[in-house]
Amino acid sequence: MATFQLLWLKCHETTDGFGADQVNIFFRGELLFYDGDMGEGDEWDLNDSREFTGSEKVWVKESDSEGSDELIGSFWVNDDSPGEQVVTLTGDDSHYDLRYRVVG
Repeated sequence: MATFQLLWLKCHETTDGFGADQVNIFFRGELLFYDGDMGEGDEWDLNDSREFTGSEKVWVKESDSEGSDELIGSFWVNDDSPGEQVVTLTGDDSHYDLRYRVVG
């Protein structure tokens, strides 16, 4: 059993190029993090974690008020790859960096 830990999220550019994004991070299909107003230049220290076995996909989306979600990015984490990583997400013309750790 391993633990996936969210550590930090930085927004360089939002999906619309202006205004704020409503960022959702999903792990195992479950909402792990939500921020109602993340704008360009914002940095957030995160402290959410979940236990898992094997491989899990992490989805980062921007939730629109119209009910559709825009994909900022996704990536896989594996229980046999412990350590800290930074992933760059650039979906829908956005730019985010997300730091996470896997503890095995």
